[in-house]
Amino acid sequence: MKPLFIVCTLFLFICARGFGQEKYRGGIVYGPKAAFAVSAPEGWVFDIESGKEQRVFVLYPKGESWAGAKTVMYGKIASTDFEDVNAFVAMAIKEMAAIHGKPKEKIASSKTKDGHDYFMNEYPATKTYSQCERVAYVQLPRAVAYIVLSSRDRASYQKDSGALQAVLNTFVYLELKAEASSPPAVSAAPTPAATASRFTSLAEALAEANRLAETGEGKRYDYEFDTAVHPRLADVVHECAKDSKLPIVFDVVFIFAADGRVERTLQTPDQSAAVCVADKLRNVRLPAPPRGGWPVQLHIEVNPGNKNAKKRSGPNPATSKEMQLAMQAGKAKAAGNYGEALRLYAQAIKLNGPFATFVYQNRGMLYLNRAKASTDRQARIADLQKAVADFKTSIALGAASDDELNRGLEKVATKANLEEATKLLAEETGQ
Repeated sequence: MKPLFIVCTLFLFICARGFGQEKYRGGIVYGPKAAFAVSAPEGWVFDIESGKEQRVFVLYPKGESWAGAKTVMYGKIASTDFEDVNAFVAMAIKEMAAIHGKPKEKIASSKTKDGHDYFMNEYPATKTYSQCERVAYVQLPRAVAYIVLSSRDRASYQKDSGALQAVLNTFVYLELKAEASSPPAVSAAPTPAATASRFTSLAEALAEANRLAETGEGKRYDYEFDTAVHPRLADVVHECAKDSKLPIVFDVVFIFAADGRVERTLQTPDQSAAVCVADKLRNVRLPAPPRGGWPVQLHIEVNPGNKNAKKRSGPNPATSKEMQLAMQAGKAKAAGNYGEALRLYAQAIKLNGPFATFVYQNRGMLYLNRAKASTDRQARIADLQKAVADFKTSIALGAASDDELNRGLEKVATKANLEEATKLLAEETGQ
């Protein structure tokens, strides 16, 4: 996907791509050499208070407590004595052998959200230890992280064990600054990620942003950015450019930390409008990027006399009834009210309007994100099937459309999301 380009005529027309922002829930776990961020699965809560004394984060189902829940999770960074995951696990198995017996080793293995290798061991209940547990061990640069799921009985374990996988799907490694002072062991999100931007110039950041924009993960993250900034962008650009001499052309690169916050911006020098736009959008919050220090480009042109700028004809998405319903659905989704969001998306689809491509895409994203957060395998499969169907419909409508907005969406974000949903569905069903 190309970086988000806004070509503005005198009346500043902004193209819509999507609506709604994902909520970020979770926190950051710090160790001497590394840190990581995780989010709570749907139906679970992230608790930093209960684990303070043990310097761990804890998770348990909503409506329950750390002390009373039948299943809990907790995690931390291993001792600095261990930098290799296999050495740490060998030590853990040896030390726990008298209580746990021999575990079932490497019952699953894969990569975290940001691509770090992990595997799981299962520790069945024994005569000397009644808990049923599985532990995920993650290899980090010069450190080992581990997350434990522990259930009081076999039935609870079978019901809740999928929650550990859901947490790993949100796991993002954070590189600590060498000069940073000692942070707390666990902090609730949002907390600034401890990563230093690697870009020394705007040109360097632009080059990397353009390179990443051509990758599948880059296309998906650009879509997240487009979705988040769209509701504010027209007003922000208008406010920042009102006193500037036209034409105005500038770039802003937003550098996203590993927890989805903007850690730095770089913009065209000697452009007050660029500085203003960067400052007003600095508080945008996205889901965690594929890795920390992730650049996203915003290109702005305000040029009333640009004869080469193609003026869009046809219905205006800003006044479209179906898009207004989609925006309401996005707000309901952000509030966690999925039932209301789906009802509004269904209403928008029934209108059979010119922007159905966007509505199907956004509803597909709801199904996809809900599936990724769910701990219920059958529910995940059902949502992934619905997501695949919606993305395919969006692509078909976009390919058949004469509207450049619909065609643009079909070519980039929706295809990347379809690939992700299809891959996850295949992993769940083994097909």
